[in-house]
Amino acid sequence: MATQKANDRVRLSLDVTPKVREQLDLLEARTEAGSITEVIRRALALYDLVVEHQQEGGKLIFRHADGEEESLRML
Repeated sequence: MATQKANDRVRLSLDVTPKVREQLDLLEARTEAGSITEVIRRALALYDLVVEHQQEGGKLIFRHADGEEESLRML
């Protein structure tokens, strides 16, 4: 089996609604990601982290500015 190089790429084509495209554009601007591809990479990395954490029995908890905590269930 051939070794994958770090710069190997696979092109994907996504069909999204205009609203999803707008969300991607807004996230790109808000996070200064540089591209929609970078937004998707970051989102995937975060989602992978959350899924792994929850599968290991952990919880995802948001702490609001007022100190109130909210448990988020994603799976």
